Amino acid sequence: MFGAFCLAPIHVLASPVTDVTVIQPANTEATFEDAKAAYEQNDFIRAFSLSQSSARAGNADAQVMAGHILLRGEAGIVDYNGAADWFRKAAAQNNDDAYMGLGEMALRSQAGLTPSDALHWFSAAAQKGRHDAMRAIGEMYLKGLGITPDADKAKDWLARASDFGDSMADRKMADSLYETDPVQALSFYEKAAAKGDGEAAYIAAHLLDGDNLEIRPNTKKMALLMRQAADSGHAAAQADYGLLVYQGRGVERNNTEAAGWFEQSAKGGDQEGQFLYAFTLAKGEGVTKSYEDAYYWLLKSEASGESGVSDYDQSRIELRERLEKNVDPAVLAKARARL
Repeated sequence: MFGAFCLAPIHVLASPVTDVTVIQPANTEATFEDAKAAYEQNDFIRAFSLSQSSARAGNADAQVMAGHILLRGEAGIVDYNGAADWFRKAAAQNNDDAYMGLGEMALRSQAGLTPSDALHWFSAAAQKGRHDAMRAIGEMYLKGLGITPDADKAKDWLARASDFGDSMADRKMADSLYETDPVQALSFYEKAAAKGDGEAAYIAAHLLDGDNLEIRPNTKKMALLMRQAADSGHAAAQADYGLLVYQGRGVERNNTEAAGWFEQSAKGGDQEGQFLYAFTLAKGEGVTKSYEDAYYWLLKSEASGESGVSDYDQSRIELRERLEKNVDPAVLAKARARL
């Protein structure tokens, strides 16, 4: 199987695709294996040519690959109608990836499909055990996408997806409850986190930190969840967990470890992490002091504009004033030049 596709939005007008020169296969399966190898090497034009050859011979997985490449424009041209045609051919062979492709195109009203068509295709995929299709149907009922909103049906479909181990379904359920029932929302976030969902762990951690008056704070549990989110590569969580380590809240205090988390967060593009890393570099806490690096990361943080948190914005102003007042201008100029 070529595998399920996550079809990101395409912001290109649909246009006809000129047929790529076909490389005739010695046999269908071998050609599709070659197409997969070319795709994995990012040689999308060759992958498209080979997948079309295999697709014309009736290989459903190759038909899905050809449709996927046309939909995303990976061979140079976006062709929604062509993509839908290949997906339909694969769907006629009961290929669940094709069902998902058509469902997601329908949600975006591509190739003449409409959101109301999505339920048919996602239902077909769900019948084959696709938990992402179950989640998609749940979201359709939750948001009223092409169908009448129905909270009970949404909950039922998301629960089905959850039973298949779909952490995203748990998070979607939690999101829908966040404003009306934060306690129940927390239980779903924790359930998703237990399945390895870093974003859910991050939100749960904040709820346990006293962000919601209906939930009793739990510092140790909050720190564990924040660490999970940080370990998943969540840049904002890395900054927040680093701050917990720096302060010794829920975990042992360690300036060196905190600086390491701030660095990861800063390099991951998080504005708060960039400021915190600049702060530790300026003070030399847990890391070798460097005014040039401190100023560089402070400027990077400021480039994103105000954070919306008055304490952080004020602290950035104060740090900048202290650096510009006390550090050799030549050092600061080197930091500016690095930007």
